[in-house]
Amino acid sequence: MNRKLFGTSGIRGLINVRITPEFSAKLGLTAAAFYGQGSTIIVARDHRPHAQVVEMSLISGLLAGGVNVLEAGVTPTPAVLWSISELDADGAIICTGSHTPPEIVGILFFKRDTSELDRNEELLFEDLFFSERYRRVPWNEVGNFEYVEIEEIYIEKVLSKVRLSHIDGKTVVVDPGNGATSGVLKNIIELAGAEVVAINDVPDPRFPRRDPFPRPQNLKKLGRLVRGINADLGVASDGDGDRAIFAGDDGQVYWGDISGAMFAIDAIKNRGTRRIVVTINTSSIVEIVARELGGAVYYCDVGPPAIASKMKEIGAGFGLEESGKYVWSDAIFYGDAALATLRMLEFLGNENKSFSEIVRELPKRYLMKTVINCPDEIKGSVAREIEKSIENLNIKPIRQVIRIHNGFKIMFDDNSWILFRPSGTEPKFRIHAESSDQKDAEELLRFGEHLVTRIIKNLTT
Repeated sequence: MNRKLFGTSGIRGLINVRITPEFSAKLGLTAAAFYGQGSTIIVARDHRPHAQVVEMSLISGLLAGGVNVLEAGVTPTPAVLWSISELDADGAIICTGSHTPPEIVGILFFKRDTSELDRNEELLFEDLFFSERYRRVPWNEVGNFEYVEIEEIYIEKVLSKVRLSHIDGKTVVVDPGNGATSGVLKNIIELAGAEVVAINDVPDPRFPRRDPFPRPQNLKKLGRLVRGINADLGVASDGDGDRAIFAGDDGQVYWGDISGAMFAIDAIKNRGTRRIVVTINTSSIVEIVARELGGAVYYCDVGPPAIASKMKEIGAGFGLEESGKYVWSDAIFYGDAALATLRMLEFLGNENKSFSEIVRELPKRYLMKTVINCPDEIKGSVAREIEKSIENLNIKPIRQVIRIHNGFKIMFDDNSWILFRPSGTEPKFRIHAESSDQKDAEELLRFGEHLVTRIIKNLTT
């Protein structure tokens, strides 16, 4: 039996295939045992209709296990996390597909400190689940159920974390992508004092205008609009509001490495931290700018649980993932598109420069990415075959090999690198390559793509 539930972040799958009502109710019972009878848990969901199926089943399991439930309904994921302390909850469970395709649903488990379960806690949860070491309580011990409204808490908490004087008068284009932040993201930025133009701002679980995963390739309209109206900034979020991908005033849309480098500068110069955590797939541009300012970068595995764990381990004030997740220790241990947008505007105000001006001052690096379809059941075998191939690469001298969960980052003497990593949320294998020379980065990526494609073909024929 496969005794694994969690991927990179939470538990995800197809509704009524992997994520069934019965499975979800069992997760609820397991969560009741994990958090403890008598605990209070906030439960919420995104706007995908099948998320409600999962949420209701989860709630039944939680109540049956003696846990009290505060139901927040359809809301952005970070809004729930900001509310944990305010509502004196012991954690939160959110049913969301996040950035994944519309048919996917997921379940994210959070602790009182707003971070996801770390790997050891995931293992404990999985052991409780598969061994069925949970309890159905008697009728007079079932949990209490209550509806709660958290939007006002969310708005107040986020606005308290920025200097509004640095934001007043800025112009921002927002693209929630028809996700759960529709309306909410615009509202928060307007309340901070900025002028806001919104597109794709109506919740629609079909995500008809663009993929729920914000990336430069599907945000060209955002970039054109930012440049067309002379806005200071554009921002796009994902399905549940934890990711923020920015468009500069020149209309260019950038991966989170660029904005992450800006936030690293801000953290070191203005927020009193020298330690920055980055995921293994992040561009070395962050390390370069941090080092120039006297800071230090620490690498971790991909995903918010790994970022939060590393930040807490070393006392870092800021962490990031290149997909657009930015985490500050003085806020929540998770990404928040609203907070990221306001802090980016605050940073631009501090620097008294435009987004594009700051980008031009950053070191030039070329980061290339691709994904290859890969069945979940052979990901481990693919990784093992890649590891066997490392010794015989013969591309250029290898300086270091950093091993992560089922993946590898190969760093070369000339500071270029290539990363092989199985996706934790989708049946895909990801390859990233970076160099100070664009042609070199492209060649590294092609090499990686050919290698992984060949291995997958050999394993499936």
